[in-house]
Amino acid sequence: MIKDDFACEKAQLVTRRAGPDIACSSEYGSEQCKKLYAAFKQVGLQAFDAEDDLSKTSHSVFVRIQFGGLLGLANNLDKEHGTTKVDNIFKLVSDALNKYSDIDKIPNQEFVEQMLCFKIKRKKKR
Repeated sequence: MIKDDFACEKAQLVTRRAGPDIACSSEYGSEQCKKLYAAFKQVGLQAFDAEDDLSKTSHSVFVRIQFGGLLGLANNLDKEHGTTKVDNIFKLVSDALNKYSDIDKIPNQEFVEQMLCFKIKRKKKR
């Protein structure tokens, strides 16, 4: 899903014990994304009536918060053109920081509806 609908110029394919994974090649970009995701979770978990605990909250809730939040942010920055994907997460976060000057000033509460409505694509059967 990250490569099909949510891409990033800083994404780098890495091999981990569990198999292929994606890592960020920018320390600054990674830190900003972590802060943004934490801000998304702050409003998203409350909306889902969930806890920040993988043993109590399904992984799909975290995915919906992350990707629904990114879509909400993308649509917030470009209100004229609705989007269902993000071509460059690093650019999106940079554009948001240019507009709002700080992750904490981004109106994440406005993205809750997109988090709640986000549908996770099913894996194709082989």
